[in-house]
Amino acid sequence: MSYENVFAKACLIQLSTSCWTGSRSLNPAILKRIGDADWLKGKKILINPELLSPIKTSIHKARHVLQKCALPFPLSGLYLVPKDSIADIDAHLGVIREELWDKVDGFVDFYEEAREEARTALGELFSEADYPNAIRDKFSFQWRFVTLATPQDAGILTPEIYAREKEKFVELMQEARDLSMAALREEFGQIVTHLVDRLTGEADGKPKAIKSSVLGKMLEFLDTFGDRNLFEDEKLEELVAQARQIVTGVKTSPSGYALSYNEVLRRKVAGDMQRLKIEIDQAIEELPRRKVRLDGDCLQAAA
Repeated sequence: MSYENVFAKACLIQLSTSCWTGSRSLNPAILKRIGDADWLKGKKILINPELLSPIKTSIHKARHVLQKCALPFPLSGLYLVPKDSIADIDAHLGVIREELWDKVDGFVDFYEEAREEARTALGELFSEADYPNAIRDKFSFQWRFVTLATPQDAGILTPEIYAREKEKFVELMQEARDLSMAALREEFGQIVTHLVDRLTGEADGKPKAIKSSVLGKMLEFLDTFGDRNLFEDEKLEELVAQARQIVTGVKTSPSGYALSYNEVLRRKVAGDMQRLKIEIDQAIEELPRRKVRLDGDCLQAAA
């Protein structure tokens, strides 16, 4: 396939976040009083960590959105987003951004009081210099969409440089293809493995209950796979088609009731899923395991 065509179906997204650490390394002179500073490493907590936890939770939530809806990309901090998911991800991040800044404002309001609490707790280790005056500036949350391409005008570059940049682009996209295929196969494998565990396992001598979330994750993967399969993984397409056939009989009962109480259906689906799991495991093993380290010189901000 032409790798340039991938960006007709997807876009890259770069999420940048920062959160004040609320800690600082201890002065080596202090550690020397305790023992050999070369053997001792330590830090002091500048503020109650629980005050920063809600902010960190919002940042984690944003990254989870990208991991769930997007695909990995070889360049650090970038994810590959299918075209049909761009608007939803942008909206999700917008909601999380508002939530995060509300939490930051709450933290800022309590900052002076928390610093005084730290003064008492730290004693002689307390230092005013450890605490930023413009504390709000220590937090950030932003994202941007970017595109990636080989130079379109070969006349700007010498033939040698143009050939080198084109080769780098192809290598980068081959790595992106490997990462994306591995991510989708492994995600699918985890979903199937979890479903097999619920179908075949027991709790207190009774078959495990099949919760709606178990089937929900499977159905969500099947529904979104077409958009996320940007690199046209034919092997995974076959496995997904098998899964569709298996779950056809239980789609009318998304609550999991049929699988929980219909033993015949449960055994049939369990057997089919176990065979599918073996094929998925083999498909994962077939993938190449290689790492390509490339820079981001060919990144261009999206218009």
